[in-house]
Amino acid sequence: MDIFHANSVSIIVSLAAVVLALVFYSAWKRRKDLEQLAASMGLAFSADWPEGCALENTGLDIFRLGYSRKAANRIQVQSRAGVISFFDYRYVTRGGRNSQTRTFTLALIACPGCAMPVFELKPEAFIYKIGEALGFKDIDLPAFPLFSDKYRLTGPDEASVRLFFTPQRAAWFERNQGLHVQGAPGHLVIFKREGPLPVNSWQSFMEEVKSFVTEALV
Repeated sequence: MDIFHANSVSIIVSLAAVVLALVFYSAWKRRKDLEQLAASMGLAFSADWPEGCALENTGLDIFRLGYSRKAANRIQVQSRAGVISFFDYRYVTRGGRNSQTRTFTLALIACPGCAMPVFELKPEAFIYKIGEALGFKDIDLPAFPLFSDKYRLTGPDEASVRLFFTPQRAAWFERNQGLHVQGAPGHLVIFKREGPLPVNSWQSFMEEVKSFVTEALV
């Protein structure tokens, strides 16, 4: 029995070591692949973001959630609005055995000259429609029924949110559906979905965000 127990422990430890090694290798390879992507595009890359605490100061909700927050693999792009930072981001919710790590690939637009209200825009889902039936309303744009059907738009100051979503911006989001967006004065963050974006999808995401900046934001 002791031999069986010892062998079981040895197998479990070995499997844990293999899993840990695979996790570290996957993170290392992702970093190298993104560094190579940045180099091929002539863009600045940084593996870590030591100024990550500054993200909280943007006023964006996503950077105030959870704990053990970390930003990494940043690629910077200069735009007409300001600096756009594309990066991986994670934070942890709850604690102990119930802790959960939430991961994203984000595009953070720093736009000091933009009159940006606090708002959140996300794809409409069935559960939100149930909420609306119960009285939890979002902000609809009557002139853009497709926008209102595909997105849930909320914000504490409805008037300023409506002013920000000009016909040009609403039309852009109608053409580019499925995005999650948060806004706060001077900053805006965009992402596709929860989870890290595959490396081979970064360039198209970057082009989509740059398209938003040039066609709708400024």
